[in-house]
Amino acid sequence: MVLVAVLLVAGFATLTGSVLAGVATGLDRPVSEWFHGLREEPLTTGAVVLTHAGGSAVMWVLAILACGWLLWRGRRADAVLVAGVGAASALLVPVAKQLIGRDRPPVGERLVAVDSPAFPSGHSTGVAAVVGVLAALCFLRFRHRVAAWVTVVVAAVFVGLVGLTRVYLGVHWPTDVLAGWSLGGLLVVVGVLVLRRSGAAAPPERRDPESADANRSRTFAESVSGTSPR
Repeated sequence: MVLVAVLLVAGFATLTGSVLAGVATGLDRPVSEWFHGLREEPLTTGAVVLTHAGGSAVMWVLAILACGWLLWRGRRADAVLVAGVGAASALLVPVAKQLIGRDRPPVGERLVAVDSPAFPSGHSTGVAAVVGVLAALCFLRFRHRVAAWVTVVVAAVFVGLVGLTRVYLGVHWPTDVLAGWSLGGLLVVVGVLVLRRSGAAAPPERRDPESADANRSRTFAESVSGTSPR
């Protein structure tokens, strides 16, 4: 996973450099025009609904509900992971937007109203971070491998579609979306690495069953001999 983190950092840095150097828009323009050529109903209405489903308000509600459920289940480390990744996303995006200050596509091309800087895409970052970290937890916790993989695939499709709607609706350049996915994915990977280092990544039933059996055997032996652990 460290390699994945390094690749995501390199990807985000490359995209940022291309934007600051002024070469990204020349690459973005033909891709954006291709997406704009697809505009028709009911695709546009679906894109608007989907883009709102991946908005910051929905992601905040999702993260809060997930944290509440995890705390109720006694999974404090998982709740901290979700809260940390979500908060980092919410803090880093506006800072990056102001530092880079990239203009959005022309107003005449936009199908929804926005006025903040473009890079990176807040929708793409937020949905990749929140939905991504929840998918990662499902992958780590689900005992059924098929269900775990299905969850990851569904999450990836949703994250991808939300990002593409931002280009389709004319409010972001493709490189804004790519940078958002990179940043959100990086936050998830870093969070999971921290969780693994803390020893809380595996569910209780997967943690060293041999040690658990040994502990039970030792307790039984001590009860039979009349001794107790000191």
